[in-house]
Amino acid sequence: MTRYIVSRLISMIPTLVGVTVVIFLFLRLIPGDPAVAMLGEHAGQENVERIREQLGLNRPQFLDREALEQGDVKGFFDSQYLRYLGRLFRGDLGASIHRRIPIAETLKERFPATAELALVSILIGVMVGVTAGIVSAARRNSVLDASSMIGSLMGVSIPIYWLGLMEMMVFAVALDWLPIGGRLDHDIELEVVTNFYLIDSIVTGNGPALANTLQHLALPAVALATHPMSIIARMTRSSMLDVLSADYIRTAHSKGLREGVVLFRHALKNAFLPVITIIGLQTGTLLAGAILTETIFAWPGIGKWVYDAILGRDYPIVQGGTLLIALIFVIVNLLVDVSYAFIDPRIHYD
Repeated sequence: MTRYIVSRLISMIPTLVGVTVVIFLFLRLIPGDPAVAMLGEHAGQENVERIREQLGLNRPQFLDREALEQGDVKGFFDSQYLRYLGRLFRGDLGASIHRRIPIAETLKERFPATAELALVSILIGVMVGVTAGIVSAARRNSVLDASSMIGSLMGVSIPIYWLGLMEMMVFAVALDWLPIGGRLDHDIELEVVTNFYLIDSIVTGNGPALANTLQHLALPAVALATHPMSIIARMTRSSMLDVLSADYIRTAHSKGLREGVVLFRHALKNAFLPVITIIGLQTGTLLAGAILTETIFAWPGIGKWVYDAILGRDYPIVQGGTLLIALIFVIVNLLVDVSYAFIDPRIHYD
């Protein structure tokens, strides 16, 4: 197991390097110049060139062929991408072009907000989705089964941004039950320890802050959880139906075991491997999908931060935020693969 985990961790390096190439290349294909975005459209060409020199934007993107033709080997490798890659290997994500704040410093503030939203969303998705899938499989072809599958189909089909806006109109504007955006009301005081407001509220024993944080999480978490919830429900139902037709399930029924024992102890355990895979993939997807949700609900996380950076042509922020999301996605997939051996003892990693 240890050898397998180490080999997977090593294989993550070329994967992440490939991600940096794709991010770097596609960012440069977006129309617009960061120097012009900083100074404004009416800035003089001299000032624009000066900013481009300071930011290194006047260097070749990957390799300098002219320098190689002149015999300057060092200048051949002195490019925007290799400079960026060199900083990455030193643990330096760079700084924001506009605000000049280090990316790593901002990530420490922004990542907990996105992680908190994604974890609550996937928790809702797993609890509701797995339950709905089990009930649908146990009551196959019933009204309950049909209702659950129609609901899951609607959940997959409805766009997150539309659902988020409808939630805001109904629960925040019309009924005034829940706040419309943000993580915490301005009049609520909370001692920030980890930047995870749920954890900080519990650790500091701040009941009002905990209640207010949950209220702020409700709308964006439900909107973000709808899509994975529906996929998990459909996958759980499909896996459970395959297992429920197996011989050992009929044997368990013939022994007189209760329905709940057969479903949860025998069927669900053997049907859970594909469900675990979907949960892992959806957890990584939620981090990327949070861009829309955070923008709609003014949630101060990585998604909103990257969205604003794309509009402002702030390359380092987009590169740092996207690279972090890719890293988390790869780690989640590794954890899912490792969990197979604990769920199914027949699986061994040699």
